Amino acid sequence: MTMANTVPRTMTILYDASCPLCRRARDWLAGEATYLPIELMAADSPSAIERYGELPWTGTELVVVADDGRTWIGPAAFVVAMWCTRRYRSWSFVLSGPTFAPLAERFFRMVSAKRGRLGALLKDPECAWCEIPATRS
Repeated sequence: MTMANTVPRTMTILYDASCPLCRRARDWLAGEATYLPIELMAADSPSAIERYGELPWTGTELVVVADDGRTWIGPAAFVVAMWCTRRYRSWSFVLSGPTFAPLAERFFRMVSAKRGRLGALLKDPECAWCEIPATRS
């Protein structure tokens, strides 16, 4: 059996702990029922650095790593995180299909690019971005 035909037994999701939007997403995901165990790990934590220090995207992109070493970055990681959940797995298939994958990627990239400003809307006291007034663009 090849690696591509195996189903992961566990997933680790690396997120930016300094981002209030990312922390909110982490909290949401932690409350979701999943098909397999997921570990939510701050990308800058000692455990993440020890385990995944060689991954150049940690802290700048959402990263999902399967127990077999397969890794997804950015929009693909978002879809894989959805695939882990009982409630949204069917949506992960829709969003990864040819019709919606480009839209899902654009949406994820837009949210990622604006996550500081979106996080400011959460009025998180730990957020450095929340102190920066929004500018009109």
